[in-house]
Parts: sequence; structure tokens; C-alpha cells
Amino acid sequence: MDTILSLETPPDIGYARVLTTAAEALARSRGLAAREQMRFQLAVEEFFTYLAQVVPEHGPIRTVLTGKPYQVCASIRFQASGLCLGALNAGCTAVPAGDGETGHPLSLMLAGRVADRFRIDRDGGDAFILHAEVDKAYPPAEAPGQCVAIRPPYRAGLESDPSLLMHAAALAASRYPAWHCPASFQTPGKFADMSGAGRFFSIIAQDAASHPAGILCWARSGDKGLAFSGPFVFAPPEDAAQVARLLTDAFLAAVAREKVEIVFSERATPDAPDGYFESLGSLTLHGQEGPSEQPVLYRHLREDAGETVWAAPELEGYLRGAYDRLAMCRDILTAHPPAAFERKRSLLSTTLDKNKGLAVLRPLLDGEDASANLAAHVQALSEKGVPNVLLYLDLSRAWEAALAGPAMEAGFRPRLVLPFAGRSDVLVFQHAQSD
Repeated sequence: MDTILSLETPPDIGYARVLTTAAEALARSRGLAAREQMRFQLAVEEFFTYLAQVVPEHGPIRTVLTGKPYQVCASIRFQASGLCLGALNAGCTAVPAGDGETGHPLSLMLAGRVADRFRIDRDGGDAFILHAEVDKAYPPAEAPGQCVAIRPPYRAGLESDPSLLMHAAALAASRYPAWHCPASFQTPGKFADMSGAGRFFSIIAQDAASHPAGILCWARSGDKGLAFSGPFVFAPPEDAAQVARLLTDAFLAAVAREKVEIVFSERATPDAPDGYFESLGSLTLHGQEGPSEQPVLYRHLREDAGETVWAAPELEGYLRGAYDRLAMCRDILTAHPPAAFERKRSLLSTTLDKNKGLAVLRPLLDGEDASANLAAHVQALSEKGVPNVLLYLDLSRAWEAALAGPAMEAGFRPRLVLPFAGRSDVLVFQHAQSD
């Protein structure tokens, strides 16, 4: 069960100590190590201090601290007009003097760096909710012990036993390239805790002696989509196809009861059985062995009832072609950039997975510098040796869809559409240097 602390304070930095004390107590109660406790305290303090200084006329500030088994999160609700949080960008190395931003941008940069990730929701008008998360540290996966003989007959079903989930995740991480695995497979304890908290669901196949013969897991993506990983098969080669079909059949039977439209996977394994899924396209992955094509698979669970999406003029032709190929009905509205931007500096979130050599960018706030900001992120990620850079645009938001033009100016190219992967469909771009 989540632990939730809620505090509403005046926009006065004198209350920062109250919040950091609560943050420390929450992080300690969820078993976070001293380093993660400190990072969470610091993120809460720096975000609150910055916001208290730049939005005093809009107070109060409401802070909700949530403790889950695998992470802690601070959700800070505030009001601000012309909000500019450009210093949070991963590509930001310094804030130029006299750029119109007030407060202490270096504090904002520090807050963004000590949090594992952050995102911003607009809560109507000038109200925003800034979420900052710090993950619990887990030991890495240990190499599985001596292999046992896996023999038929096999069975498969929903599984929630933490020990079995950890063992299966470790087996998958040891036998499949990192690209195919959820990041938490590298720390199986985290995968088990996330499963217990409802972030992951898993089908596990077992043999007659209850040895794990395979796993397929999934997580919700948006309101109408499920993203799956697998199937991961540990059975002998002669039984691999049978186990893969067992896992996939049990998965589709389990999710058929869900109120979702589609299942899809950007990292399905080559063991995915033929005839179960269709292709959305592919991504070009760059690894130590050179480039390779990763197919992206999907399957509709319901009849497509249509959807309204936004598209920049440069992308209307591409999207109409994609939807025609997929036989999906979409009302495409034209999204133009605003005549005048609310703020100078845009804001992007960056999710980095070093094991995959992958970074995923998502826009949080638009601004005049969108193209330059995207290019700065690509440059910063390139300097870190990240070969695969993707950009996701949710087509339910006109301002987000309108970023397609700046994205292409920055070297990104459209690769595919993920139906219902966000609030609506998500258009996936890949940077030209990595496709």
C-alpha cells in the first residue's frame, strides 16, 4: 500500500525544512538507502525553494509525497503564468544571464539532476503539477545458478509470487539482449516490487516440476494501451515454440478482460509466435554488433472505433499513409505552431537506459527554442555515448504534434505510430544519426 503525505504551505522558503523532514521520513520508511534519502530531500527542497521564489503571488503550494515499495515521489502543485523551467533540460549546462528567467536556475538544475526523473502535468489554466521521482536502489541481477533440465508438460498462468518473478526476470536478463528486457530485469528485486505495486503483470510458464520455462510481462501505456515484453523462453529449443505459444495465449486471454484497445511491443523477442501479431513498423537499433532492425508488433483487442489526432502540416501525409496501411480510422486535424510562444525555453524529459544505449525524449513544455533544445539534447546524449535517441509526440495535444517540424529540423525522422500508447496515439521519431 502506498504511503501518502500531503502538505499545503505558503510560497515561503521558510517552510522548506518542513517538507524535507517529511521527505526524509517517507524515504526512510520505504527502505531507501541514505544516498537516495538525501537525493529525495534535495529534490524536494530545491524544487520548492525555486517555486516559492518565482510564483509567490500565486500561492499556496500543495506538495503530495508518495512512497511506493520501489520509489518515492513528490508531486508539487502550483500556479504560474509564463512558466519557464528550461534549466531542467538535460542538455542545459548553464543559464545565460539576462534571459528573463528569475530565481535560482542553478538550484533548478540541481533538482533536475538529483531526481531520477520528473514530469509536468498541466492542471488547467496556469496550474501545474511537477512530479519528481527517486528510485530505491536494488542489487543487480546475479547470474542464475546451475541450469536444471526443463521438461514438458508445460502450463502457463498469471503469476504474482515475488521469488518466482525475480528468478524468471534474472533468467531473461541472462539469456536475452538488454533491448528486449524491461530495465527492471537488471535488478529483479525492483521488478518484483513493481509487480506487487501493480506496475507490471506477468504470465509465467512452468514445467511439471514447477521450474520456470518462460515469462511474458506487460504494463499499462496510456488509458487504452498495454505494452508487453517477451515472450522470454527458457525451455529447450525443441519446446521453445510451444512455450512461446502458451505464454502468448495466456497473455491474450488475461488482457481480453481489460478495458483497453490494443497491445503492442517495441521490444518483442524473436520468439514471438507467428500469426499472433501484426507489424507497426521497425526501429533501427545501434549496438556493439552494428545496426539491426527491431520490429514493433501490435494486436487490436477491440474493433477500432476511430480517434481524433493532431498533425503538423509536414506530417499529415506520413500519418495518413500510416493509418491507411493499418486500416485505422482517424480524424486528422492540422496543428500549427503558435503565433507567439508563452515562453522562450521549451522543456523535455529524458529517460535514459544505459543497458540498452537508449534515450527517450518527451516534450513537457513548448517554447521558442524547441529545435535548438532537441539538438542540444542529442549533442549531450551523444557525448555520453548513447547511440539510440527516440522522441515521442502524443498526438492528442496540438502543441505537441506541432513540434514535428522543429524535430525534423533537429535531425529526427518519423518511424512509426503507436496507437493508444499515450493519451492518444504516439508518433515515434528516431534521430537520424541513430536510424
